[in-house]
Amino acid sequence: MKNIFLLLFCLIFRLFSAQLNPGPSVESQIDSEIIRAEKVSKGDPTQSIELLNEIYRDSKKADYKKGLLESISLLMAKYYDAGNHKKVIDLSTEAEKLAIDANDDAKLANIYRIKASSYTELGFNNESITELRKALKISEKVTSEDRKNYLKSLIYTGIGSYFAHVNAPLDSVIQYQKKSLESAVRIGDSKEFMTKKYYLLALSYMNLGMTSVASQRINDAENYFDKALKIAQNEQYEVSKNLEITILNEYAWLYYDQKKYDQAVHFAEKAEQLEKRISTPYIRRDIYEVKFKSYVELGEKEDSKKYMNLYTKLNDSLVNEEKKSINTPVKKIMDEQVEIHTGNIQNILIVALIFIILLLAGGIFFWKRNQKKLHESYEATINNLKNTNNLPAQNIPLEISAEKSINITDETVKMILIKLEKFEKSQKFIKKDLSLTSLANDLNTNTRYLSEIIKQYKENNYNNYINGLRISYITNKLYENPIYREYKISYLAEACGFSSREVFAVIFKKETGVSPSYFINNLKKDSLESLS
Repeated sequence: MKNIFLLLFCLIFRLFSAQLNPGPSVESQIDSEIIRAEKVSKGDPTQSIELLNEIYRDSKKADYKKGLLESISLLMAKYYDAGNHKKVIDLSTEAEKLAIDANDDAKLANIYRIKASSYTELGFNNESITELRKALKISEKVTSEDRKNYLKSLIYTGIGSYFAHVNAPLDSVIQYQKKSLESAVRIGDSKEFMTKKYYLLALSYMNLGMTSVASQRINDAENYFDKALKIAQNEQYEVSKNLEITILNEYAWLYYDQKKYDQAVHFAEKAEQLEKRISTPYIRRDIYEVKFKSYVELGEKEDSKKYMNLYTKLNDSLVNEEKKSINTPVKKIMDEQVEIHTGNIQNILIVALIFIILLLAGGIFFWKRNQKKLHESYEATINNLKNTNNLPAQNIPLEISAEKSINITDETVKMILIKLEKFEKSQKFIKKDLSLTSLANDLNTNTRYLSEIIKQYKENNYNNYINGLRISYITNKLYENPIYREYKISYLAEACGFSSREVFAVIFKKETGVSPSYFINNLKKDSLESLS
């Protein structure tokens, strides 16, 4: 019995101790695993991918967003290095959403960059440059200068690769390679960024070396490759061995192109020995190729045959893998493009429909408003006609205005005004050939006096005065005599002294606010309504 109590006591004590001293949380364990995966990636990419996939699954299970974002970002980079662009594109959508939700501009810019690089490798150049521009824009928001320069260096490298893929002039490629180098130089030597900085410096020098080879600047190429290799082989910087292998491989191809086959084999051999430690099949294929070609030129039959077989076997294997990895993302991308295109068409149709509806609504509104204005103008003209017909005859003003631009006696003014009144009643203004001179002669005065008096007392110039009389005459005829409403517009124009139908219509609209046809139609309508 005593032993049972002792056992229970120990059990309770252990449970209590566990509560007081809990082990590391799931999140902290995942964070530690991510750090370990980053270290592993420098030596063994395959092991790194396996570890990162495990971290991704654990983060998913624990709903740990930070772990998901970190692991998926690293996975994209590792899959890109492994040439698996299908996986890069598959992961990019989720990665982008996680980065946006986390408000992590640095991660988002890098996701766009890696996605762009995969698009470039797959030949989707338009999509590639779009993603690179997005990456560059987002990178400017990054607050840490070292991180910003690190990202910009990578992005500029991507843009340089894009221009190389689209066969742009080499100057364009070199421009962005140098921008990448400049950004890398600006990164500080802090512990966090030292390896990243020198990796980018080595990468930039290597890329400039490759471009120099393409432009036949061999001395420049050797100089750039030498700088890149020295950085990559410096243990202090802990630069990825992948890059060192690539530089050695580029050296081998440089000397092969220069027909220095012994040196080509020398550097290819170094690259091969290093590659065996970390396994990078795509670079290995290049190494096998340069070795078998160099051995052929050197007359080494056995070695050339050996490496030709190795190259052929590996190349066939990689080509088959590439077909598998490319077909799926290409189909997915094409489907996405079709979906986007369809969505764009639908959006355009919706916008167009809304625009048409708004246009119609606006048209109806303005039409109604215009009709209202026209009717108001018509009513005003009718009221004016009614008032004019009901008004007693106007007398000549007793007081003559003192505001005269020329010296005219009051007696002369009164005389001309009386004559103008008679002229208006005589309806001589409907004569087509009536002019200021002819009217002045008829009134036994001169054109200066007549023009001044019309301006002063009729508040118009001569032409507007005569036109007003003519329109007043014809509107009165139309109002008083229904028979006029049946005449053609051209006849009405002639009847009131206008030489053309068009001029008459313009002046009529100016004087009344409505067209002759509108005025006539409304008169007819009013007549019918009055009869009913």
